[in-house]
Amino acid sequence: MWWSRGLLKHLPLSLGQYAPAFMDIMSDFTIDSTFIRLYYPSSTPNIENDATKWIKWSPNEYYLQSMADLVSNWGTVLKAVLWLYGDVCLGEPHVPAMWEAEPMQSISKIPVIIFSHGFGATRFLSSTIAIELASRGFIVASIEHKDSSACATYYYESPEKLEKDEKTWIPHEKMKFGPDHYKVRNTQLRGRANEIIKLIDFLHKINSGEASNILKSSVDLSSFKDRLELSSLSMMGHSFGGATSMLAMSLDDRIKYGIILDGWMFPLKEEDLVIKQPLIFINTQTFHIESNIKVIEKYLNSNPAGVSRDIYTIKHTTHESQTDTPHILGYWLNWFMPKLDPVVGTNINNHMILCFLHKNIGFPEFVTESENYLKKEAESFVTGTIIYAKMPKRKL
Repeated sequence: MWWSRGLLKHLPLSLGQYAPAFMDIMSDFTIDSTFIRLYYPSSTPNIENDATKWIKWSPNEYYLQSMADLVSNWGTVLKAVLWLYGDVCLGEPHVPAMWEAEPMQSISKIPVIIFSHGFGATRFLSSTIAIELASRGFIVASIEHKDSSACATYYYESPEKLEKDEKTWIPHEKMKFGPDHYKVRNTQLRGRANEIIKLIDFLHKINSGEASNILKSSVDLSSFKDRLELSSLSMMGHSFGGATSMLAMSLDDRIKYGIILDGWMFPLKEEDLVIKQPLIFINTQTFHIESNIKVIEKYLNSNPAGVSRDIYTIKHTTHESQTDTPHILGYWLNWFMPKLDPVVGTNINNHMILCFLHKNIGFPEFVTESENYLKKEAESFVTGTIIYAKMPKRKL
């Protein structure tokens, strides 16, 4: 349980050579604005990662309230734990990356990964993955979707509202089941994919020096002009974000590679997507029912000649393992199953991503560390899939 495992005051430290940094970017004053958290390598070596520039994991209490509300009857318990953790024990956890530090200059072109969050998640819920990739020399553009699938998100209606920090919140729309469930989720999925396409356009504007950030920031977007390597653009998503990634890849060939983390395949189960790009699926053990695996296997088996399709399952992990929550509160799902240490699970996941990117884009240049780690932890994962259940044990 979380109280016996020893809580951390911060998420796990990144392992790469660069001190990761991050900033928030909002493109304009409309409900359709692009809103991302941009993680990037700073100009500072990781050994000089300055903890005085770390910020709290959640940027606003409303996110925590919304996350608690998502778990229904467990909401009161979760709120109590968050209060205990934040106010009584060790202080609210921080992200071990430097807020708005200057971006790295030693690499002329920085490879870019877009990240799409899952149902009920946020732009910051998988910060542990993002800061690790930033520490290895990648930019991660983590979008906060505005289709009501995020636990919460917001925009500003005008410069005056921004000046007063008067946010217009977009609340989460809870999962509803019934005969129209697939239609609703598929429609939502298409809206999410269109947000990704719009984000790609925005990234090109950043690279050309034409983009602006309405949020106050000490880092000017001109710092990234001509710095983004968009010819090898990768798309990564967790759960609903995995399905979002696959649909976006089928619609926009500017995306060259796909990283699907515990993809929730239900929203595209009736689609027949043509995906020509290399894919890696990294699954957790307990999320995948038989129908979900069947959709994944359809895309594993329909690959064009010479295009890689990799799939792994990390044993003794749950759907939350590719988010930050096990590092903050411990595991909440599948309580009675022995769990893999969350740091080990995160490291396996991240080293698999690094090896996939190295194989396909040649960056990072060296992955001996990753290969050795995966050899050491070989008993903790399998190549292939694991069907955990025939049918879902709960509605979500």
